[in-house]
Amino acid sequence: MTGMMGGFIRRYPMPLTFLGLFAAMWLVQAVLLPPAAQRAVIAWTSTNLANLAVDPVGTMVASAFVAEGSQGALLVVAVLGLFPMVRRFGNARAVLLVAVSHVVGTLISQGIAFVRLQAGLLSDSVRTISDVGPSYVLCAALVAAILYGHGLIRRLLAFAAWAALLPFLFDGLFSLEVAAVGHLVAMLSGALVGGVLLLHERRRVSGVPSAARPVADAIEAAEAKAAHAVREVQDSLKPGPAPSEA
Repeated sequence: MTGMMGGFIRRYPMPLTFLGLFAAMWLVQAVLLPPAAQRAVIAWTSTNLANLAVDPVGTMVASAFVAEGSQGALLVVAVLGLFPMVRRFGNARAVLLVAVSHVVGTLISQGIAFVRLQAGLLSDSVRTISDVGPSYVLCAALVAAILYGHGLIRRLLAFAAWAALLPFLFDGLFSLEVAAVGHLVAMLSGALVGGVLLLHERRRVSGVPSAARPVADAIEAAEAKAAHAVREVQDSLKPGPAPSEA
Protein backbone atom coordinates (compact mmCIF):
# COMPACT_ATOMS: atom_id res chain seq x y z
CA MET A 1 0.00 0.00 0.00
CA THR A 2 2.83 2.36 0.90
CA GLY A 3 4.57 1.53 -2.37
CA MET A 4 1.43 2.28 -4.36
CA MET A 5 0.98 5.59 -2.57
CA GLY A 6 4.62 6.51 -3.17
CA GLY A 7 4.28 5.67 -6.85
CA PHE A 8 1.14 7.80 -7.10
CA ILE A 9 2.91 10.75 -5.48
CA ARG A 10 5.90 10.43 -7.80
CA ARG A 11 3.64 10.17 -10.84
CA TYR A 12 1.48 13.19 -10.03
CA PRO A 13 3.59 15.77 -8.13
CA MET A 14 2.12 18.70 -10.07
CA PRO A 15 -1.59 18.23 -9.25
CA LEU A 16 -0.85 17.03 -5.72
CA THR A 17 1.32 20.07 -5.02
CA PHE A 18 -1.33 22.39 -6.41
CA LEU A 19 -4.09 20.75 -4.37
CA GLY A 20 -1.96 20.79 -1.23
CA LEU A 21 -1.05 24.47 -1.51
CA PHE A 22 -4.59 25.50 -2.37
CA ALA A 23 -6.07 23.46 0.49
CA ALA A 24 -3.48 24.85 2.91
CA MET A 25 -4.34 28.40 1.88
CA TRP A 26 -8.03 27.62 2.30
CA LEU A 27 -7.32 26.39 5.84
CA VAL A 28 -5.34 29.53 6.64
CA GLN A 29 -8.10 31.77 5.31
CA ALA A 30 -10.92 29.90 7.04
CA VAL A 31 -9.33 29.14 10.41
CA LEU A 32 -6.40 31.42 11.14
CA LEU A 33 -7.25 34.77 9.58
CA PRO A 34 -9.91 37.18 10.84
CA PRO A 35 -12.18 38.76 8.19
CA ALA A 36 -10.08 41.92 7.90
CA ALA A 37 -6.92 39.90 7.29
CA GLN A 38 -8.73 37.73 4.74
CA ARG A 39 -9.72 40.83 2.81
CA ALA A 40 -6.14 42.08 2.99
CA VAL A 41 -4.80 38.81 1.54
CA ILE A 42 -7.31 38.95 -1.30
CA ALA A 43 -6.41 42.57 -2.03
CA TRP A 44 -2.67 41.78 -1.96
CA THR A 45 -2.92 38.75 -4.29
CA SER A 46 -5.50 40.09 -6.76
CA THR A 47 -4.23 40.25 -10.33
CA ASN A 48 -5.54 43.76 -10.86
CA LEU A 49 -3.86 46.67 -12.60
CA ALA A 50 -2.47 48.12 -9.38
CA ASN A 51 -0.77 44.91 -8.24
CA LEU A 52 0.43 43.87 -11.69
CA ALA A 53 2.21 47.21 -12.04
CA VAL A 54 4.20 46.54 -8.85
CA ASP A 55 4.83 42.77 -8.77
CA PRO A 56 3.39 40.98 -11.81
CA VAL A 57 5.09 37.61 -11.28
CA GLY A 58 4.44 37.30 -7.56
CA THR A 59 0.86 38.46 -7.96
CA MET A 60 0.05 35.97 -10.71
CA VAL A 61 1.60 33.07 -8.78
CA ALA A 62 -0.07 33.89 -5.46
CA SER A 63 -3.49 34.60 -6.95
CA ALA A 64 -3.81 31.02 -8.21
CA PHE A 65 -3.88 29.68 -4.63
CA VAL A 66 -6.28 32.18 -3.05
CA ALA A 67 -10.04 32.20 -3.52
CA GLU A 68 -12.93 34.26 -2.18
CA GLY A 69 -15.20 31.24 -1.76
CA SER A 70 -16.29 27.85 -3.13
CA GLN A 71 -12.89 26.33 -2.33
CA GLY A 72 -14.37 22.85 -1.90
CA ALA A 73 -15.94 22.92 -5.36
CA LEU A 74 -12.71 24.26 -6.85
CA LEU A 75 -10.77 21.36 -5.34
CA VAL A 76 -13.14 18.89 -7.01
CA VAL A 77 -12.79 20.68 -10.34
CA ALA A 78 -9.01 20.66 -9.93
CA VAL A 79 -9.02 16.89 -9.48
CA LEU A 80 -11.17 16.39 -12.59
CA GLY A 81 -8.99 18.69 -14.70
CA LEU A 82 -5.41 18.40 -13.48
CA PHE A 83 -4.99 14.63 -13.12
CA PRO A 84 -6.22 13.74 -16.65
CA MET A 85 -4.10 16.55 -18.08
CA VAL A 86 -0.97 15.29 -16.32
CA ARG A 87 -1.79 11.73 -17.36
CA ARG A 88 -1.86 12.90 -20.98
CA PHE A 89 1.03 15.38 -21.12
CA GLY A 90 3.18 14.64 -18.07
CA ASN A 91 3.93 16.96 -15.17
CA ALA A 92 6.35 19.33 -16.90
CA ARG A 93 4.12 19.95 -19.91
CA ALA A 94 1.09 20.31 -17.66
CA VAL A 95 2.89 23.03 -15.69
CA LEU A 96 3.77 24.75 -18.96
CA LEU A 97 0.18 24.55 -20.25
CA VAL A 98 -1.54 25.98 -17.18
CA ALA A 99 1.17 28.58 -16.54
CA VAL A 100 0.91 29.97 -20.07
CA SER A 101 -2.89 29.95 -19.92
CA HIS A 102 -2.97 31.65 -16.51
CA VAL A 103 -0.54 34.36 -17.60
CA VAL A 104 -2.16 34.98 -20.99
CA GLY A 105 -5.65 35.02 -19.48
CA THR A 106 -4.55 37.53 -16.87
CA LEU A 107 -2.64 39.84 -19.21
CA ILE A 108 -5.30 39.98 -21.92
CA SER A 109 -8.24 40.45 -19.56
CA GLN A 110 -6.45 43.13 -17.55
CA GLY A 111 -5.06 44.66 -20.74
CA ILE A 112 -8.58 45.12 -22.09
CA ALA A 113 -9.60 46.67 -18.77
CA PHE A 114 -6.64 49.07 -19.01
CA VAL A 115 -7.55 50.12 -22.55
CA ARG A 116 -11.17 50.71 -21.54
CA LEU A 117 -10.00 52.67 -18.50
CA GLN A 118 -7.82 54.91 -20.66
CA ALA A 119 -10.75 55.41 -23.03
CA GLY A 120 -12.94 56.59 -20.17
CA LEU A 121 -15.25 53.58 -20.35
CA LEU A 122 -14.42 52.37 -16.83
CA SER A 123 -13.95 54.13 -13.52
CA ASP A 124 -10.58 54.22 -11.76
CA SER A 125 -11.84 51.62 -9.26
CA VAL A 126 -11.09 48.92 -11.85
CA ARG A 127 -7.42 49.26 -10.89
CA THR A 128 -8.06 47.62 -7.51
CA ILE A 129 -10.79 45.06 -8.24
CA SER A 130 -10.65 41.66 -6.53
CA ASP A 131 -9.39 39.07 -9.01
CA VAL A 132 -8.13 35.92 -7.31
CA GLY A 133 -8.57 32.19 -7.67
CA PRO A 134 -7.35 29.25 -9.76
CA SER A 135 -10.16 29.51 -12.31
CA TYR A 136 -7.86 30.37 -15.25
CA VAL A 137 -5.67 27.38 -14.40
CA LEU A 138 -8.69 25.09 -14.07
CA CYS A 139 -10.35 26.37 -17.25
CA ALA A 140 -7.23 25.53 -19.23
CA ALA A 141 -6.85 22.14 -17.53
CA LEU A 142 -10.47 21.15 -18.14
CA VAL A 143 -10.36 22.10 -21.81
CA ALA A 144 -7.06 20.25 -22.31
CA ALA A 145 -8.46 17.18 -20.54
CA ILE A 146 -11.63 17.26 -22.65
CA LEU A 147 -9.83 17.69 -25.97
CA TYR A 148 -6.70 15.61 -25.45
CA GLY A 149 -7.18 13.41 -22.38
CA HIS A 150 -6.94 9.62 -22.31
CA GLY A 151 -10.06 7.62 -21.49
CA LEU A 152 -13.68 8.41 -22.27
CA ILE A 153 -14.79 8.50 -18.63
CA ARG A 154 -12.09 10.99 -17.63
CA ARG A 155 -12.97 13.24 -20.56
CA LEU A 156 -16.69 13.05 -19.79
CA LEU A 157 -16.10 13.95 -16.14
CA ALA A 158 -13.99 16.93 -17.19
CA PHE A 159 -16.70 17.96 -19.64
CA ALA A 160 -19.39 17.66 -16.96
CA ALA A 161 -17.40 19.94 -14.64
CA TRP A 162 -16.79 22.42 -17.45
CA ALA A 163 -20.46 22.45 -18.48
CA ALA A 164 -21.62 22.94 -14.88
CA LEU A 165 -19.32 25.94 -14.47
CA LEU A 166 -20.02 27.48 -17.87
CA PRO A 167 -22.80 29.90 -16.82
CA PHE A 168 -20.58 31.30 -14.05
CA LEU A 169 -17.38 31.39 -16.10
CA PHE A 170 -18.89 33.46 -18.91
CA ASP A 171 -21.08 35.72 -16.79
CA GLY A 172 -20.42 39.26 -18.01
CA LEU A 173 -18.55 38.25 -21.15
CA PHE A 174 -20.50 40.53 -23.49
CA SER A 175 -19.79 43.50 -21.23
CA LEU A 176 -16.08 42.52 -21.24
CA GLU A 177 -15.86 41.89 -17.50
CA VAL A 178 -12.35 40.92 -16.49
CA ALA A 179 -13.07 37.45 -15.11
CA ALA A 180 -15.24 36.34 -18.03
CA VAL A 181 -12.70 37.52 -20.61
CA GLY A 182 -9.90 35.81 -18.68
CA HIS A 183 -11.82 32.54 -18.54
CA LEU A 184 -12.40 32.55 -22.29
CA VAL A 185 -8.77 33.39 -23.05
CA ALA A 186 -7.52 30.72 -20.64
CA MET A 187 -9.71 28.10 -22.32
CA LEU A 188 -8.49 29.07 -25.77
CA SER A 189 -4.90 29.09 -24.52
CA GLY A 190 -5.30 25.64 -22.97
CA ALA A 191 -6.68 24.28 -26.23
CA LEU A 192 -3.94 25.94 -28.29
CA VAL A 193 -1.01 25.03 -26.04
CA GLY A 194 -2.30 21.48 -25.68
CA GLY A 195 -2.56 21.17 -29.45
CA VAL A 196 0.97 22.53 -29.92
CA LEU A 197 2.34 20.11 -27.33
CA LEU A 198 0.56 17.22 -29.01
CA LEU A 199 1.87 18.26 -32.42
CA HIS A 200 5.37 18.63 -31.02
CA GLU A 201 5.12 15.17 -29.48
CA ARG A 202 4.15 13.63 -32.81
CA ARG A 203 6.83 15.51 -34.73
CA ARG A 204 9.47 14.49 -32.22
CA VAL A 205 8.59 10.86 -32.89
CA SER A 206 8.47 11.21 -36.69
CA GLY A 207 11.17 13.87 -37.09
CA VAL A 208 10.82 17.65 -37.07
CA PRO A 209 11.07 19.61 -40.36
CA SER A 210 13.84 22.21 -40.33
CA ALA A 211 11.36 25.10 -40.68
CA ALA A 212 9.66 24.07 -37.44
CA ARG A 213 12.94 23.61 -35.54
CA PRO A 214 12.93 27.05 -33.78
CA VAL A 215 9.44 26.42 -32.42
CA ALA A 216 10.42 22.94 -31.30
CA ASP A 217 13.54 24.30 -29.59
CA ALA A 218 11.47 26.90 -27.73
CA ILE A 219 9.02 24.24 -26.57
CA GLU A 220 11.83 21.95 -25.44
CA ALA A 221 13.49 24.79 -23.50
CA ALA A 222 10.22 25.60 -21.73
CA GLU A 223 9.65 21.90 -21.02
CA ALA A 224 13.15 21.63 -19.55
CA LYS A 225 12.48 24.50 -17.14
CA ALA A 226 9.13 23.03 -16.13
CA ALA A 227 10.70 19.58 -15.72
CA HIS A 228 13.38 21.05 -13.46
CA ALA A 229 10.68 22.61 -11.26
CA VAL A 230 8.81 19.30 -11.12
CA ARG A 231 11.99 17.41 -10.16
CA GLU A 232 12.57 19.85 -7.32
CA VAL A 233 9.07 19.13 -6.04
CA GLN A 234 9.64 15.37 -6.38
CA ASP A 235 12.94 15.63 -4.48
CA SER A 236 11.24 17.56 -1.70
CA LEU A 237 8.69 14.75 -1.36
CA LYS A 238 11.32 12.04 -0.93
CA PRO A 239 11.90 10.97 2.68
CA GLY A 240 15.25 11.90 4.14
CA PRO A 241 17.78 9.34 5.41
CA ALA A 242 16.91 7.66 8.67
CA PRO A 243 18.85 9.05 11.65
CA SER A 244 21.72 6.83 12.76
CA GLU A 245 21.58 5.29 16.18
CA ALA A 246 24.17 6.35 18.67
